[in-house]
Amino acid sequence: MQSRNNLAIVLILLFNANSALANDPAVFRDQIFTASVRTVQLYVNPLPLSDAVIPLNGPSQLHLAFDDLEGDKKNYFYTLILCNYDWTPSDLNPFGYLEGFQQQEIITFSFSFNTYQHFTHYDLQFPNADIRITKSGNYVLKVYADNDPGKVVLTRRFIVFESNLQVITDVHQPLSAKYSRTHQEVDFSLNYSGMSISNPQNDIHVLLMQNFRWDNAISNLSPLFQRSNQLDYNYEMENAFEAGKEFRNFDTRTIRYRTEHVKEIKTSNDVTDILLFSDEVRAGTPYFFRRDIDGKFLPATQDYPEEALQADYVWVYFTLPFDYPVKEGKIYLFGKFTDWQLLPDFQMQWNPKLFAYEAKAYLKQGYYEYEYIYSDNNGNAETDLIEGNSYETQNTYQVFVYYRPFGARYDQVIAYKATDSFNK
Repeated sequence: MQSRNNLAIVLILLFNANSALANDPAVFRDQIFTASVRTVQLYVNPLPLSDAVIPLNGPSQLHLAFDDLEGDKKNYFYTLILCNYDWTPSDLNPFGYLEGFQQQEIITFSFSFNTYQHFTHYDLQFPNADIRITKSGNYVLKVYADNDPGKVVLTRRFIVFESNLQVITDVHQPLSAKYSRTHQEVDFSLNYSGMSISNPQNDIHVLLMQNFRWDNAISNLSPLFQRSNQLDYNYEMENAFEAGKEFRNFDTRTIRYRTEHVKEIKTSNDVTDILLFSDEVRAGTPYFFRRDIDGKFLPATQDYPEEALQADYVWVYFTLPFDYPVKEGKIYLFGKFTDWQLLPDFQMQWNPKLFAYEAKAYLKQGYYEYEYIYSDNNGNAETDLIEGNSYETQNTYQVFVYYRPFGARYDQVIAYKATDSFNK
């Protein structure tokens, strides 16, 4: 019991550092506001590796799942907020984009069992009979406690789209000799022959994403050319991304024996420590193909049948040998499990005795992918120092098209296209 109390104190201290990262509340992002809430997932049901994108007026539902490590029953409620293209709240009244109730309680929950860490697992599927979405656009799922919208627990972004025009994409190496081996360029065009758009230069906005990441999304592109019912976005480098490399991974779905990238498993005082093999700096090394899941994670256990309730929480230890401590910057663990953000919980610390960077993270059992990111003191992040970039890397790209004619009060999402770096 003492070890559990100590662990709770550690989690709260770690979370307090995170709280300082909150953006301007007028702009939404994926964020957790309560220290005890962990392992938040939002995906198209029943596909846990899918992106939070659904068509308007279709049968698809999104599935929210998360754990509360305090292990008791909380009164959690949720609502859906329509946002503008830039993720500021829309001026549209909720009655204008929701049918049914504007907020509902999350009533599906279960308690963990056969785990050292006690937690309560919450599930929600929406849209549903109580809350239905009537407009396409950017949305935020807001979860709060005790029917008090001011007690925000977490926020998650998702997109509802229509298919009113055609998006044609072409992913290729940049023509620039400087970037042709390290970047991937995403050219695309919009065919709106089925729509009447009077001022496409002003009324159309686009969002270009890599692996459904918000941290490096490109959103300031204007069409280079306008032809009859077609807008072309065939830039040289403005629509290019660092290619990165295939993500690193580790597997903690069992604590009975060592699995992929696991060096040692130790359990004492009701806490399990999993030590990973040391990683290597990959910058400057040849590209090696390995099929990955684009930096995502999948909570799971192979030891018991009830994965959501019997997958335990463990401390995972990372080591990155490095020749020197970086100056004027920091190194972070990075991936979907960090919400694609540089968070204090996942900052690496320099160990002068080992000449290595180290970190530990309290994670639910599962399969995880990650990489190491260097960020300078101004918050500029890059992969080149540790991971390197190779144009051959397989990435997934998403194009969203927004439409807001003169006088309209919200941004429709009138098209969505997903493709990979092999144009499949």
